[in-house]
Amino acid sequence: MVVYTDKLLDDVTAGTLYLRLLQAFPKMTDGVSRIILERMADNGFTCCRAIDAVNHVIDTYEGWDKCPNVANFVGFDRRVKTLSYAELNQRHDKGEAWSDYEAVDVGQDKPRWAMREDVERYGLTRWVVKQQQQGGR
Repeated sequence: MVVYTDKLLDDVTAGTLYLRLLQAFPKMTDGVSRIILERMADNGFTCCRAIDAVNHVIDTYEGWDKCPNVANFVGFDRRVKTLSYAELNQRHDKGEAWSDYEAVDVGQDKPRWAMREDVERYGLTRWVVKQQQQGGR
């Protein structure tokens, strides 16, 4: 399940990220920084996804004394694992607590379950039981 539902990357966020890139990677050129942000925008990155991508590369890049490339940023995506009711039951049978999961709405006729911390962190839409309309009145 994709977790980014905020607005698309805007100029204000891109400007902030541009400065972060140059600070975190002093050998990165102005042109490469601009291309990274351009490719993020062209690939439909939201503001939050772009921020998470830059932070992820800053936190995990191991190219000592080298600059990351465009793919290190554009390849970033955060997804949340959701479970069906049957999968949730299997995990419960193996000792996982029901309370660790919460029902979320993924646009289907029935809920899926995600880790409660992911629901909170990413503001996922909680499942609401939809009452069936009574006909004939």
